Amino acid sequence: MRDEQLVSVLISIYKEHVSVASQAIDSIRKQTYRNLEIVIMLDCPENKSMKAYLRQIADEDARVNYYINKKNLGLLKSLNLGINLCHGEFICRMDGDDISEADRIEEQMNFMRKAGIDLVGSYTQLMNMNGELTGEVRKFPSHHNYLCRYLKYGSAVPHPTWLVKKEVYKELHGYRDILYVEDYDFLIRACLKGYKIGVVPEALIRYRINQSGITQRNIAMQKIMSVVLAKQVFQRRIFSIDEIIEYRTKRSAEEEKVMSYYLIGKKWKNGEKITIEEKFKVIFSGYNFMEIKQRLACRFILIKDSKYDNNQNSGRLG
Repeated sequence: MRDEQLVSVLISIYKEHVSVASQAIDSIRKQTYRNLEIVIMLDCPENKSMKAYLRQIADEDARVNYYINKKNLGLLKSLNLGINLCHGEFICRMDGDDISEADRIEEQMNFMRKAGIDLVGSYTQLMNMNGELTGEVRKFPSHHNYLCRYLKYGSAVPHPTWLVKKEVYKELHGYRDILYVEDYDFLIRACLKGYKIGVVPEALIRYRINQSGITQRNIAMQKIMSVVLAKQVFQRRIFSIDEIIEYRTKRSAEEEKVMSYYLIGKKWKNGEKITIEEKFKVIFSGYNFMEIKQRLACRFILIKDSKYDNNQNSGRLG
């Protein structure tokens, strides 16, 4: 894909430390694909050290443009504002605590051209909070058909790995206000609108696992909201925000049950002592059976995808 096509890299930063955010930003500044603009949204106006750092790199690198929100808006609103500030034909997402491999954008642009798709992601290589690689690589289907099938069970393209044609963001009016699962909702809407998605089968992002970043309540809400969003794929239609809110209200009583399930399961996984009663509660929980079913389905889809010939991709929802 021609190097003269401008790619806007959109990064939203909140309270990340300069030592962490600088690694993320430097990994973009050092990309082999050179025709970039780097749009940084600072969503914490009180972060004085970050302000000073952003001023410094903007002076050093003309590709860097930063904007400071007057108050904390949250990731969703900050990204929607940033989309409108991007001038490129393509928008590349990047989180403020991850690291992109040097050839990430070049590889994704080439994959997008060859596959004829509108949104592309990649595998992710996990690292801990200290930046040390864990050795685990998270894989996803590469081809559109199988990615759309995967969306019946969970998000199919990691949000920090996205590279998207700007026209897709414009057509879908950015992210909808669906807390914690806005990226999953966006992928589903893109598929249902006929846009093609894909994943480069390489780990082009080093993804930092923040164990303290997601509360049990957030995880519970993600699980509940993911169930209704997945119904959009099964029913092949995009739900209105009102429909989604109504569904969430009806399921709100389940939130405490889901929180309890994940909290006990996390203790068990970490080797903490739990009672036999608690073990039975996890094992025979409906959420446990649902997760097993989802994981098996996703594993089967991933195996089928690995054998799939990209030239036979029909581009239809599975």
